[in-house]
Amino acid sequence: MGPGELSEEARAAMRRALVDEAHRAARHQYVSTTLDAMVNIESWLAVDSWLGAGKLADTKLRPTPDEVSYSAFRAVSTVVCMSTELADAAVAMAEKERYYAVGAVIRQLIECEYLLALFSEDLDHARGWFESTPEQVRSMFAPARMRKLTGKFSNEEYWNHCSTGGHPAPKGIGLLQMMDLPRKQWPYVSAELLIDLGLHLHRIWKAMDQLLMNHHARYEAVRADQRDQAERAWVTWQEADPVVAVLIEAWRIG
Repeated sequence: MGPGELSEEARAAMRRALVDEAHRAARHQYVSTTLDAMVNIESWLAVDSWLGAGKLADTKLRPTPDEVSYSAFRAVSTVVCMSTELADAAVAMAEKERYYAVGAVIRQLIECEYLLALFSEDLDHARGWFESTPEQVRSMFAPARMRKLTGKFSNEEYWNHCSTGGHPAPKGIGLLQMMDLPRKQWPYVSAELLIDLGLHLHRIWKAMDQLLMNHHARYEAVRADQRDQAERAWVTWQEADPVVAVLIEAWRIG
């Protein structure tokens, strides 16, 4: 049963759970913990990409990296670093309850997720992106084109995020605390967006993790702690927050 099919009693319970302080704390804990894992991957991968070591099972050998692999892993590292900086900014803005800014950052995270998914399918896409001109990026790696190439993402989801956190548009008023002085809707909207941030951080983490599992020779072995940290945080959040548990079940989020 999807969220639109909930009974009135269940809807009322969900609204109470949305603004429950313990559940809000669990959401903040999840995004913070996932961000920590991303920061660790970011710092490791940035150095690793400089060394051209993505294809090396043993870095002690240190052979000269081939140019194609070097460009591809520099691209991967670049998008991972972009994703992590965006996640960092979104978590910081969520803590300050600046949710319009969070919405704007989520839209950027979605585009990073598209790139990571595309790179995961074929590292040639990563090399192509890294060596592209600005004009080529706009044409070959436009969001709509990447959605079509991967076949994994919803047009409507992207458009909805553009309406609230893209170019300034009237729909963004719902994320502005100061524009709801009676506090009738904003507490619920902000809680929903904090959950949305958590779900998008889960998705961007999964995209990073899958890409590196597919293509990096040492990732699984040298970053097992961070993979375990992210997985435990995901399970803990579901156990602590009934709202996210319902959403995960309804939309079968993995």
